Amino acid sequence: MPDIRPGGGWRKLGRVLEADGGPLARSHAMLPTPWVLPDRVRVFYAACDAGMRGRIFSADFAPTPPFRLLSRSAVPVLDVGPQGAFDCDGVNPSQIIEADGRLALLYIGWRRGGAEEPYTLFAGIAFSEDGGASFQRRDEPLLPPLPGERLFRTAPFIERRRDGWRLLYIGGERFLTDDSGKRLPVYSLMELRSDGPWSWTGPGRELLAPALEAGEIGFGRPVALGGERLMLSVRTRDGYELVETSAEPGAARRPVLEGPREAWEAHMTCFGAPCRVGPYDLLFYNGDGFGRTGMGLAWRDA
Repeated sequence: MPDIRPGGGWRKLGRVLEADGGPLARSHAMLPTPWVLPDRVRVFYAACDAGMRGRIFSADFAPTPPFRLLSRSAVPVLDVGPQGAFDCDGVNPSQIIEADGRLALLYIGWRRGGAEEPYTLFAGIAFSEDGGASFQRRDEPLLPPLPGERLFRTAPFIERRRDGWRLLYIGGERFLTDDSGKRLPVYSLMELRSDGPWSWTGPGRELLAPALEAGEIGFGRPVALGGERLMLSVRTRDGYELVETSAEPGAARRPVLEGPREAWEAHMTCFGAPCRVGPYDLLFYNGDGFGRTGMGLAWRDA
Protein backbone atom coordinates (compact mmCIF):
# COMPACT_ATOMS: atom_id res chain seq x y z
CA MET A 1 0.00 0.00 0.00
CA PRO A 2 1.47 3.41 -0.95
CA ASP A 3 1.89 6.09 1.67
CA ILE A 4 -1.25 8.18 2.08
CA ARG A 5 -0.21 11.72 2.90
CA PRO A 6 -1.45 13.08 6.23
CA GLY A 7 -3.90 15.94 6.48
CA GLY A 8 -7.31 16.86 5.19
CA GLY A 9 -8.63 18.29 1.97
CA TRP A 10 -11.06 15.43 1.41
CA ARG A 11 -14.01 16.17 -0.89
CA LYS A 12 -17.00 14.07 0.08
CA LEU A 13 -19.10 12.47 -2.64
CA GLY A 14 -21.69 11.29 -0.15
CA ARG A 15 -23.13 7.82 0.23
CA VAL A 16 -22.16 5.55 -2.66
CA LEU A 17 -23.47 2.12 -1.60
CA GLU A 18 -26.21 0.59 0.55
CA ALA A 19 -27.27 -3.01 1.14
CA ASP A 20 -29.20 -4.35 -1.85
CA GLY A 21 -32.00 -5.75 0.31
CA GLY A 22 -31.61 -9.38 -0.76
CA PRO A 23 -31.97 -12.31 1.67
CA LEU A 24 -28.28 -12.20 2.64
CA ALA A 25 -27.97 -8.40 2.43
CA ARG A 26 -30.95 -6.95 4.30
CA SER A 27 -28.89 -4.20 5.91
CA HIS A 28 -25.43 -2.63 6.26
CA ALA A 29 -22.53 -2.01 3.89
CA MET A 30 -19.84 -1.98 6.54
CA LEU A 31 -16.07 -2.00 6.77
CA PRO A 32 -15.36 -1.05 3.14
CA THR A 33 -12.03 -2.56 2.11
CA PRO A 34 -10.59 -1.34 -1.23
CA TRP A 35 -8.42 -3.26 -3.67
CA VAL A 36 -7.01 -1.20 -6.54
CA LEU A 37 -7.13 -3.01 -9.92
CA PRO A 38 -5.85 -1.69 -13.28
CA ASP A 39 -9.28 -0.51 -14.47
CA ARG A 40 -11.39 -0.27 -11.31
CA VAL A 41 -11.44 -0.20 -7.53
CA ARG A 42 -12.98 -3.29 -5.99
CA VAL A 43 -14.35 -2.69 -2.50
CA PHE A 44 -15.12 -5.60 -0.20
CA TYR A 45 -17.79 -4.94 2.44
CA ALA A 46 -20.08 -6.82 4.81
CA ALA A 47 -23.86 -6.92 4.52
CA CYS A 48 -26.14 -8.55 7.08
CA ASP A 49 -29.08 -10.94 6.79
CA ALA A 50 -32.21 -10.69 8.92
CA GLY A 51 -30.39 -12.40 11.81
CA MET A 52 -27.56 -9.84 11.69
CA ARG A 53 -25.05 -12.35 10.34
CA GLY A 54 -22.54 -10.53 8.15
CA ARG A 55 -21.15 -11.92 4.90
CA ILE A 56 -18.56 -10.36 2.63
CA PHE A 57 -19.56 -9.04 -0.80
CA SER A 58 -17.73 -6.87 -3.33
CA ALA A 59 -18.56 -3.81 -5.43
CA ASP A 60 -16.57 -2.26 -8.28
CA PHE A 61 -16.11 1.49 -8.73
CA ALA A 62 -14.68 3.49 -11.63
CA PRO A 63 -11.10 4.74 -11.00
CA THR A 64 -11.77 8.35 -12.05
CA PRO A 65 -14.17 11.06 -10.80
CA PRO A 66 -16.99 10.74 -9.98
CA PHE A 67 -15.96 7.14 -9.17
CA ARG A 68 -19.36 5.73 -10.12
CA LEU A 69 -20.55 2.30 -9.02
CA LEU A 70 -19.99 -0.20 -11.86
CA SER A 71 -21.26 -3.47 -10.41
CA ARG A 72 -21.61 -5.53 -7.25
CA SER A 73 -21.36 -9.23 -6.50
CA ALA A 74 -24.64 -11.14 -6.30
CA VAL A 75 -23.27 -13.76 -3.91
CA PRO A 76 -20.81 -13.50 -1.03
CA VAL A 77 -17.11 -13.81 -1.75
CA LEU A 78 -16.75 -15.18 1.80
CA ASP A 79 -19.53 -16.80 3.83
CA VAL A 80 -19.80 -17.40 7.57
CA GLY A 81 -17.87 -20.27 9.12
CA PRO A 82 -19.36 -23.60 10.25
CA GLN A 83 -21.39 -23.91 13.44
CA GLY A 84 -19.25 -23.38 16.52
CA ALA A 85 -16.34 -21.80 14.65
CA PHE A 86 -14.88 -18.45 15.68
CA ASP A 87 -16.62 -16.85 12.67
CA CYS A 88 -19.91 -18.75 12.65
CA ASP A 89 -22.08 -15.67 13.26
CA GLY A 90 -20.47 -13.22 10.89
CA VAL A 91 -17.47 -12.22 8.78
CA ASN A 92 -16.48 -8.60 8.07
CA PRO A 93 -13.53 -7.54 5.87
CA SER A 94 -10.52 -5.77 7.33
CA GLN A 95 -7.79 -5.70 4.66
CA ILE A 96 -6.96 -7.15 1.25
CA ILE A 97 -3.26 -7.86 0.78
CA GLU A 98 -1.06 -9.32 -1.94
CA ALA A 99 2.22 -10.79 -0.68
CA ASP A 100 4.50 -13.73 -1.47
CA GLY A 101 2.46 -14.48 -4.60
CA ARG A 102 -0.81 -14.89 -2.69
CA LEU A 103 -3.97 -12.82 -2.46
CA ALA A 104 -5.42 -12.79 1.05
CA LEU A 105 -8.46 -11.28 2.69
CA LEU A 106 -7.99 -10.47 6.36
CA TYR A 107 -11.32 -10.39 8.14
CA ILE A 108 -13.13 -10.10 11.47
CA GLY A 109 -14.95 -13.22 12.57
CA TRP A 110 -17.51 -13.08 15.33
CA ARG A 111 -19.45 -15.58 17.40
CA ARG A 112 -22.34 -14.93 19.77
CA GLY A 113 -21.95 -15.64 23.48
CA GLY A 114 -23.93 -15.21 26.69
CA ALA A 115 -25.30 -12.24 28.59
CA GLU A 116 -22.03 -11.33 30.32
CA GLU A 117 -19.85 -11.81 27.25
CA PRO A 118 -22.22 -11.27 24.31
CA TYR A 119 -19.70 -12.06 21.58
CA THR A 120 -16.09 -12.68 20.64
CA LEU A 121 -14.14 -11.09 17.77
CA PHE A 122 -11.11 -12.79 16.25
CA ALA A 123 -9.10 -12.09 13.12
CA GLY A 124 -9.35 -14.59 10.30
CA ILE A 125 -7.60 -15.03 6.97
CA ALA A 126 -8.87 -16.39 3.66
CA PHE A 127 -7.01 -16.91 0.38
CA SER A 128 -8.22 -16.59 -3.21
CA GLU A 129 -7.27 -18.83 -6.13
CA ASP A 130 -9.54 -17.08 -8.66
CA GLY A 131 -8.37 -13.50 -8.62
CA GLY A 132 -10.56 -12.33 -5.75
CA ALA A 133 -13.91 -13.69 -6.98
CA SER A 134 -14.06 -15.98 -3.93
CA PHE A 135 -11.98 -16.78 -0.86
CA GLN A 136 -11.37 -19.95 1.12
CA ARG A 137 -11.06 -19.43 4.86
CA ARG A 138 -8.39 -20.96 7.05
CA ASP A 139 -10.11 -22.96 9.79
CA GLU A 140 -8.20 -21.45 12.70
CA PRO A 141 -8.13 -17.73 13.48
CA LEU A 142 -5.12 -15.72 12.39
CA LEU A 143 -4.97 -14.43 15.98
CA PRO A 144 -6.25 -17.01 18.49
CA PRO A 145 -7.23 -15.99 22.05
CA LEU A 146 -4.49 -15.38 24.60
CA PRO A 147 -4.51 -14.31 28.26
CA GLY A 148 -5.35 -10.62 28.35
CA GLU A 149 -6.89 -10.90 24.88
CA ARG A 150 -9.34 -13.69 25.56
CA LEU A 151 -12.36 -12.14 23.80
CA PHE A 152 -10.97 -9.80 21.15
CA ARG A 153 -8.02 -10.07 18.75
CA THR A 154 -9.51 -8.43 15.72
CA ALA A 155 -9.48 -5.77 12.95
CA PRO A 156 -6.07 -6.82 11.55
CA PHE A 157 -3.95 -4.58 9.34
CA ILE A 158 -0.62 -5.86 7.99
CA GLU A 159 2.14 -3.66 6.62
CA ARG A 160 5.62 -4.43 5.34
CA ARG A 161 8.38 -2.36 6.92
CA ARG A 162 12.11 -2.23 6.35
CA ASP A 163 12.74 -4.47 9.37
CA GLY A 164 10.02 -7.03 8.61
CA TRP A 165 6.26 -7.17 8.93
CA ARG A 166 4.01 -5.37 11.41
CA LEU A 167 0.44 -6.25 12.35
CA LEU A 168 -1.87 -3.72 13.96
CA TYR A 169 -5.01 -5.07 15.60
CA ILE A 170 -7.52 -4.52 18.39
CA GLY A 171 -7.28 -6.67 21.55
CA GLY A 172 -8.94 -7.10 24.92
CA GLU A 173 -11.05 -9.30 27.16
CA ARG A 174 -13.72 -7.31 28.98
CA PHE A 175 -17.13 -5.73 28.64
CA LEU A 176 -18.65 -2.92 30.67
CA THR A 177 -22.32 -2.03 31.16
CA ASP A 178 -23.69 1.36 30.09
CA ASP A 179 -26.54 3.28 31.74
CA SER A 180 -29.13 1.45 29.64
CA GLY A 181 -27.81 -1.98 30.64
CA LYS A 182 -26.13 -2.66 27.29
CA ARG A 183 -22.84 -4.53 27.40
CA LEU A 184 -20.04 -2.68 25.59
CA PRO A 185 -16.58 -4.04 24.68
CA VAL A 186 -13.36 -2.51 25.98
CA TYR A 187 -10.26 -2.97 23.83
CA SER A 188 -6.85 -1.49 23.01
CA LEU A 189 -4.74 -0.92 19.92
CA MET A 190 -2.09 -3.65 19.74
CA GLU A 191 0.97 -4.51 17.65
CA LEU A 192 2.83 -7.67 16.62
CA ARG A 193 6.00 -8.13 14.56
CA SER A 194 6.91 -11.06 12.30
CA ASP A 195 9.31 -12.17 9.56
CA GLY A 196 6.39 -13.04 7.27
CA PRO A 197 2.79 -11.96 6.62
CA TRP A 198 0.86 -15.16 7.31
CA SER A 199 1.99 -16.29 10.76
CA TRP A 200 1.77 -14.24 13.96
CA THR A 201 2.63 -15.65 17.37
CA GLY A 202 2.92 -14.46 20.94
CA PRO A 203 1.12 -11.74 22.84
CA GLY A 204 0.80 -8.30 21.30
CA ARG A 205 2.29 -5.06 22.56
CA GLU A 206 -0.24 -2.44 23.65
CA LEU A 207 0.17 0.81 21.71
CA LEU A 208 -2.91 2.73 22.86
CA ALA A 209 -5.37 2.08 25.68
CA PRO A 210 -8.78 3.78 25.77
CA ALA A 211 -9.16 6.70 28.17
CA LEU A 212 -12.10 5.27 30.11
CA GLU A 213 -12.32 8.34 32.34
CA ALA A 214 -12.91 10.44 29.20
CA GLY A 215 -15.64 8.15 27.91
CA GLU A 216 -13.54 6.13 25.48
CA ILE A 217 -13.97 2.37 25.41
CA GLY A 218 -11.79 1.33 22.50
CA PHE A 219 -10.66 1.71 18.93
CA GLY A 220 -11.72 0.37 15.56
CA ARG A 221 -10.00 -0.54 12.34
CA PRO A 222 -6.41 0.74 12.46
CA VAL A 223 -4.86 1.66 9.09
CA ALA A 224 -1.18 2.55 8.71
CA LEU A 225 -0.66 5.70 6.61
CA GLY A 226 3.12 5.58 6.37
CA GLY A 227 5.70 6.39 9.00
CA GLU A 228 4.01 6.36 12.38
CA ARG A 229 0.74 7.94 11.22
CA LEU A 230 -2.52 6.04 11.66
CA MET A 231 -6.12 6.33 10.66
CA LEU A 232 -8.20 5.05 13.54
CA SER A 233 -11.82 4.96 14.68
CA VAL A 234 -12.01 6.08 18.31
CA ARG A 235 -14.96 4.47 20.09
CA THR A 236 -16.93 6.04 22.93
CA ARG A 237 -20.12 4.86 24.59
CA ASP A 238 -22.03 6.80 21.91
CA GLY A 239 -20.23 5.59 18.78
CA TYR A 240 -17.13 6.22 16.70
CA GLU A 241 -15.16 9.15 15.31
CA LEU A 242 -12.68 8.72 12.46
CA VAL A 243 -9.35 10.41 13.25
CA GLU A 244 -5.73 10.67 12.16
CA THR A 245 -3.17 10.24 14.91
CA SER A 246 -0.09 8.26 15.90
CA ALA A 247 0.52 5.62 18.55
CA GLU A 248 2.59 8.00 20.63
CA PRO A 249 1.12 8.63 24.11
CA GLY A 250 -0.78 11.91 24.13
CA ALA A 251 -0.57 12.35 20.35
CA ALA A 252 -3.07 14.81 18.87
CA ARG A 253 -6.10 13.39 17.10
CA ARG A 254 -7.38 15.20 14.05
CA PRO A 255 -10.83 14.48 12.60
CA VAL A 256 -10.40 13.02 9.13
CA LEU A 257 -13.62 14.40 7.62
CA GLU A 258 -14.52 17.97 8.45
CA GLY A 259 -17.40 20.23 7.49
CA PRO A 260 -21.15 19.58 7.17
CA ARG A 261 -22.50 16.06 7.41
CA GLU A 262 -25.37 14.46 5.54
CA ALA A 263 -28.18 12.72 7.42
CA TRP A 264 -26.74 9.21 6.92
CA GLU A 265 -23.47 10.20 8.72
CA ALA A 266 -24.86 12.78 11.13
CA HIS A 267 -23.79 11.01 14.34
CA MET A 268 -20.80 8.86 13.39
CA THR A 269 -17.93 8.42 10.93
CA CYS A 270 -15.89 5.24 11.20
CA PHE A 271 -13.97 2.38 9.59
CA GLY A 272 -12.09 4.54 7.09
CA ALA A 273 -10.08 2.76 4.38
CA PRO A 274 -7.88 4.96 2.16
CA CYS A 275 -6.20 3.93 -1.08
CA ARG A 276 -4.31 5.57 -3.94
CA VAL A 277 -5.78 5.33 -7.44
CA GLY A 278 -3.56 6.99 -10.04
CA PRO A 279 -3.44 10.72 -9.17
CA TYR A 280 -6.14 10.46 -6.50
CA ASP A 281 -6.46 9.42 -2.88
CA LEU A 282 -9.79 7.74 -2.14
CA LEU A 283 -11.33 7.20 1.28
CA PHE A 284 -14.18 4.76 1.76
CA TYR A 285 -15.87 4.93 5.16
CA ASN A 286 -19.03 4.22 7.15
CA GLY A 287 -21.47 6.53 8.86
CA ASP A 288 -24.22 5.98 11.41
CA GLY A 289 -25.02 2.59 12.91
CA PHE A 290 -21.58 1.07 12.24
CA GLY A 291 -22.42 0.86 8.54
CA ARG A 292 -26.18 0.37 8.77
CA THR A 293 -26.74 3.53 6.72
CA GLY A 294 -24.27 2.51 4.03
CA MET A 295 -20.84 3.39 2.68
CA GLY A 296 -19.49 6.83 1.80
CA LEU A 297 -16.63 8.01 -0.39
CA ALA A 298 -14.34 11.04 -0.21
CA TRP A 299 -11.45 11.90 -2.52
CA ARG A 300 -8.63 14.38 -3.10
CA ASP A 301 -5.65 14.87 -5.38
CA ALA A 302 -2.75 12.69 -4.24
